[in-house]
Amino acid sequence: MQSSGEHTGLSQGQGQGRERGRTAGRSDSATVDGGTGVRRRGREPRVSPLAVADAEAPRIGDLPMKRIPVIAAHLPISAARKVAALKRIALLLVELDDQIVGVVEETVLAGADDDTLTAKAMRPLGPGLRPSMSVAEAREAFVRARATVLPVIAGGFVLGAVGRAEVERAKPRAT
Repeated sequence: MQSSGEHTGLSQGQGQGRERGRTAGRSDSATVDGGTGVRRRGREPRVSPLAVADAEAPRIGDLPMKRIPVIAAHLPISAARKVAALKRIALLLVELDDQIVGVVEETVLAGADDDTLTAKAMRPLGPGLRPSMSVAEAREAFVRARATVLPVIAGGFVLGAVGRAEVERAKPRAT
């Protein structure tokens, strides 16, 4: 049977023949960095970190999000306009048969006839923002989508919406 010490990389002697933070007797001088368990050769990490270069940049998840109202696909645009005005948001989710199938944006709400069905005026649920996305990436997404508001989506769930104005106002964190 294999001991659990071998699974964690510790020998059964746990510390015998080792200096604090150094493996004794190894010619490659691998060290354990400050008790974190990250082995380093010299000052270089052996495994690339998952962190991005702009880890200090503000993220979409740091910005305030608005709730996005859901409207039935069979309702007219006039009803969608009223909901958007009441909730003070420029984006509505469209529901058909208990599923979110698309969005109606402020430009559609302003330009469509009152009697047009929401299902006819919506566009499929497409580009969205991720909470981990940087503000710079979000600006690019807004430009590509030509939108003023985009949904924030994580793991298949719509968390809320962030407006382009909030993204433009976000300032980089001081380092």
